Amino acid sequence: MECNSTAQDCRYNSVIPPIISDNLLFYFQLVNWTILIGTINTFGVISNGLNIAVIYNMGFTEKNTINLSLFALAISDFGSCLTSLWLSVGLNPWFKRLRLPFDSYEISYIYGAWPHVAFTKITTLITAFITFERCLCVWMPIKIKSIITRKRILCYIVFCFVLNFALLVPMFYANRIENKFYIKYNRTMLGLVYSENREEIEGVVYLFLNVFLSMFAFVMIIILTILLVVKLQEKSKWRQMATGVSSDVSKNENNTNCDSKKKDANVSSKDQKVSRMVVMISTLFIACFIPTVAVHFAMWLERKIAFQGVYDNLNEVMASCTFFMESVNTSVNIVIYYKNSSNYKAVFDKMFRSKK
Repeated sequence: MECNSTAQDCRYNSVIPPIISDNLLFYFQLVNWTILIGTINTFGVISNGLNIAVIYNMGFTEKNTINLSLFALAISDFGSCLTSLWLSVGLNPWFKRLRLPFDSYEISYIYGAWPHVAFTKITTLITAFITFERCLCVWMPIKIKSIITRKRILCYIVFCFVLNFALLVPMFYANRIENKFYIKYNRTMLGLVYSENREEIEGVVYLFLNVFLSMFAFVMIIILTILLVVKLQEKSKWRQMATGVSSDVSKNENNTNCDSKKKDANVSSKDQKVSRMVVMISTLFIACFIPTVAVHFAMWLERKIAFQGVYDNLNEVMASCTFFMESVNTSVNIVIYYKNSSNYKAVFDKMFRSKK
């Protein structure tokens, strides 16, 4: 029996047995969604709230344009963690068993999962831009200030937010919240009612948002991170050689050029510290998003494992694993900032740690 705008959940109309039983799914939901994802995203909401406050107080001057990108990244990470936290509640198997006037599973899908996807894609695009900016800073340090300006960064950030949330409009058109009768519960509740062309709309949005856009940004982050690491290693070797050569320079030449060389070395050292921090951010992103990219690609190839498809239980298990990895990425940046940015640490300590 096919699903349409008035039909019931495909899970209960299909004669194909599920790959993951309902009993096993219960424990996956309890452990993954409720405990693991709920815990890590509670930390993520708090940590990104702190990141937003600290980076805002660090300022957005032309000398620190990366702060604007990190600020936008903290906002998108905060939204990602907040929507994941809502999903951990909505998909709690005990919460779902309450006699609520709505189906928490379906409500969470449209008001939790898709906004989370939008925030996640914004995080992906901003991470790619931050890595790109650091590559330019290392490869073209003289021209970087004229290429990357606050106005251009702001335009890019606004574009990322507008694009991703504009793509949610057709999703809310194809999935509407109305009263309908549920065979499983034998009663009428608020749930999703689908438009006739829902599958076509979701297919197009899913293809662009979760396949093309994600794959492009993901590949770009990998390539840019590799280029950044290679260039940092080259600069590190060059600095070691320059230090050895400078020890053989005559005393007169050393007195003449000492101040300017020291200043150049300090600037280069600062850029390298920021670049290493960016490498850590992008490497963490790559490690955490490999499962997400693989699952999105698999769901695009096989629609039976999509939301409310024939293998919907498998979809929930896969989604819980990818959401957990995404939550780790969006929650622990505060540790990277505090350990690798002296400016961030100083502002954080001034704002939140009591003076000894």
